[in-house]
Amino acid sequence: MDREDWTVYHGLIAAARYEPTAQFIHFNESALRLLNLPSSTNLAEFIEIVTPSLWQQICQLQHGQSKLIGWPIAASQPSHWFLWTAAHANTKHATLFFQITDQTSLGHTTIHWQNQAQLAAVGQAMAGMCHEVNQPLNAMRLRIYGLQAMHQGDGIDQIDEHLAALDNQVERCASTLSNMREVVGRKPLNLGVFDAEKSVEHIMKLLKNPLKLQEVDLINTNIGVRNKPKFFVFGLAQRLEQVLINLIHNARDALVGHPKKGEAAKIYVSLALKQYDGTEGVTINVVDNGPGIDIALQEKVFEAYYTSKSSQQGTGLGLSLCRDFIHNLGGQLTLSSRPGETTFSLWLPTATGEETLKSQ
Repeated sequence: MDREDWTVYHGLIAAARYEPTAQFIHFNESALRLLNLPSSTNLAEFIEIVTPSLWQQICQLQHGQSKLIGWPIAASQPSHWFLWTAAHANTKHATLFFQITDQTSLGHTTIHWQNQAQLAAVGQAMAGMCHEVNQPLNAMRLRIYGLQAMHQGDGIDQIDEHLAALDNQVERCASTLSNMREVVGRKPLNLGVFDAEKSVEHIMKLLKNPLKLQEVDLINTNIGVRNKPKFFVFGLAQRLEQVLINLIHNARDALVGHPKKGEAAKIYVSLALKQYDGTEGVTINVVDNGPGIDIALQEKVFEAYYTSKSSQQGTGLGLSLCRDFIHNLGGQLTLSSRPGETTFSLWLPTATGEETLKSQ
């Protein structure tokens, strides 16, 4: 695409031209009206609107790639959704052109299916959580029956110990419900900077005991590590947690479906800072010691509707949606597997220093 192409491009559709070398951006009249921007908007002002992390994701789009963006950016419920499609210019200045179209209907549909997927993931966790809450409730009921019997007989000895035991069971229920609220109750669902380590901790607390009942150990390898770096990323904490629930449940299914003799079933979750294509980011690994995935099937697991489970266990949409969620946040989701070990690696770009300061 050259200058003449830009003239045609300029007159037909909403578009923007970005020149990285000069750090200059130009919106045509259609784009200014579509985005409701003043004609004097410069690059610094536009980056302030969209945030540095989101602008970096837009600039990293390859020729023909698109990104759906809710607008206004800071709104909990965007009124519009704009699709930015990149077109690389064949010039020595590496000018980038972006076609901008109003895809609000697509945005609402995407959010609907994302919310449906989140509810499905949370529903899987709910089964374990209900069992986790039911256990202390049954323990409390039995102790109360015992206290009533003692009260009708010779009286109750060491009442403080009984009350303390009941209080411990109440705390166990409250902690389980609090962990679920941390995962599903945070609003609004808008992009922002958050601590990925806290999201990992929420999911570990939510799933650890239910998995233990299935004889699967869920282990956070970052616990106890001193002088840990900060793991701030840009995106949606709820989406990351939904992906983690799905990955951990997939690992559990592999372990429970193919138990290994003489070896405890384990799932390890770890965080680290790692660069991807020269960009600093946060990597979260979910590793299980299950049977592994055949090399011929490793890419298929990310295809929509592909599943090796029965129809009662899943639709095959889980990993496909997980990869889409992470890609939409400028990240990557990859798989490596061999007999005895499977690793899903989730990478997200770190938030810039300015965004991190604003979030604190």
